[in-house]
Amino acid sequence: MRVSMRYYLRNPKTKVINPPSLLPLSLQNDTEVYGRVSKMCMLREGMREKLKAQSKIEDLSRIGAVISAIEGYLSELHWYISLYESKREMFRDSSRGVEFIWKSAIVSRLYDAVNLTRPRFGLRGGNAGDSDGGNSGGGSNGGNGGGAAAAGGAVGGSAASRILGGRSFKQRRTQSTSIYVELGFTLLSLAVAKSMNAYSKVSSLDTEIECETINAMTPGASMVLEDEGEQGVEALKRASIELREAAGVFQYIMDHVLPQISGIRLGVPDLTPDIQYMLQMLSLADSDRLSVRVWLRTDKNQRKTPNIPANLLLGIQERYLNASSLVRTLQSGEFRSVSSDIQNYMRDGQQLILAQAMIYLAQVQSDNQKYGNAVGFMRDAREILAGLKKRNQSVHARTAEMLLRGPIDPLYSLYRRNNDTIGFEAVPSSEDMRARLPSGRALISKAIPYSPASAASSSSSVPSSSSVVGV
Repeated sequence: MRVSMRYYLRNPKTKVINPPSLLPLSLQNDTEVYGRVSKMCMLREGMREKLKAQSKIEDLSRIGAVISAIEGYLSELHWYISLYESKREMFRDSSRGVEFIWKSAIVSRLYDAVNLTRPRFGLRGGNAGDSDGGNSGGGSNGGNGGGAAAAGGAVGGSAASRILGGRSFKQRRTQSTSIYVELGFTLLSLAVAKSMNAYSKVSSLDTEIECETINAMTPGASMVLEDEGEQGVEALKRASIELREAAGVFQYIMDHVLPQISGIRLGVPDLTPDIQYMLQMLSLADSDRLSVRVWLRTDKNQRKTPNIPANLLLGIQERYLNASSLVRTLQSGEFRSVSSDIQNYMRDGQQLILAQAMIYLAQVQSDNQKYGNAVGFMRDAREILAGLKKRNQSVHARTAEMLLRGPIDPLYSLYRRNNDTIGFEAVPSSEDMRARLPSGRALISKAIPYSPASAASSSSSVPSSSSVVGV
C-alpha cells in the first residue's frame, strides 16, 4: 500500500460563532437574511468540525470532505461580505460584534521564541486557554471596532514546538472582528487542504533518477518511485493541479484580502504578504517537481537527456531558496516563531533538489567527457544526501536514503573509474563546483486563478425563508 506524503503546514482551526452576533439588530428581524446567516453558521460549524478532526490525524484520505466543507462555507461567506459591503453603515452603527478566532497554520513556539508574557496577551484580548470548544460571539475580548466587520484584532493562546508528524500540540491563535480576517483564514484553510489533497495522491514529490544514458551505463541503478503506470501518471497530474489551485488561492488572498486588513495587527504572520507569497512559491515549486516526474514518465518519443531535468530542478531549488530567504527575513523581525516544520521543509527540500540536479549534471559532464567535473558533482550530491539521511525527522530523509541505496554509489564509482583511466583530470573543490552550477530553467507551473463561487450572490438576492436549511 502506497503511503502518502506528510504535509509541512497544519490545518488552521477556528471556534464557534452564533448568528445574532453577525447581524445588526435592524437586520435580525429580516427572516430571509437571518435564515441565510443561520445557514452560513451551520456550514461554518461543519467546516470547523472537519478542520478540528483533521488536525488530530496524519491520514489524508478524508481531506476531500474537508475541502467540500470549506467550499460550502465560502460560498455563503462571500454572500455575507456582499451583504456587509452593501449595508456598511448599518453594520457600523450596530453595537453588536463577533470575534473571529483562528489558530495559526504556521506558528509553533510562542512565549519562549518571541519573549512575550501571558498578561500582555490577555490584556489585548487573548487568553491562555486553547481548547477547541467555546463561543466566541459577542466581542467581549477586545478588538477595535463594533460592527461585525470592523477592523480590530488580538492574539492569545500558548503553543509548543512540534516535530512534523509527531505529537499533538497547541497552536497559537489570533482573533479579530474583521470579516476580511475571517475570509483570509478560511481561504488559507482551503489552500492548505488542497495542498494536503495533492500530497495524499503521491508517495513523494521527488524526481526519479532516470535517463537513457544512466540506465544504459549502470543497469538497475535508476531510482523509480512507486506510482507506476498510467494511473500513477494521472495521480501526479491531479496532484500538480491541486497545488496550482492552492497557489491561485494564495494569490487571491494577496490581491483581494490583504488590502482590506492592512491596518490590523494580528500577532501571527499567516495573513502577511511575505508568508502568502512564500506559500504560493512553494506550491508552484512542488507542482513543478511533479511536472518533472510526469515528463520523465511520459516523454517516450525522445531520448531523455539529463540536462533537461537538471536545469528544471535547479530552477525549482532556486524557488525554495527564495522562500527560505523570506522566512529568514521574518525570523529577524516580529514573527520569530515560524514553525520549524516549514523552515526544515524548505531547507532540506532545497538541498535534496540541488543534490538531484547535481546527479543529472554529473551525467551531463560525463557525456561531454569532462570526467573531473562529473566526479565533483556526484561527490557533492553524495555529501548532501548523506547529511539529509541523518535527519531522521525530516520528510526528505527517506528519499535521500533511497538515492544513496540506489543509483548514487554505482554512478560515483563509474565516474571515478572513468576519470582514473581515461580523463586523468583534477577534481574541482565543492566551492568551484557550486560556482559552475548553471542557471535554472524557467518554471513550468502557473497558478490556477481562484474566483468566488457563483452562489455568493449579491445581498439583494437572498433566498426565501422556506428555502433556508435549519431555520
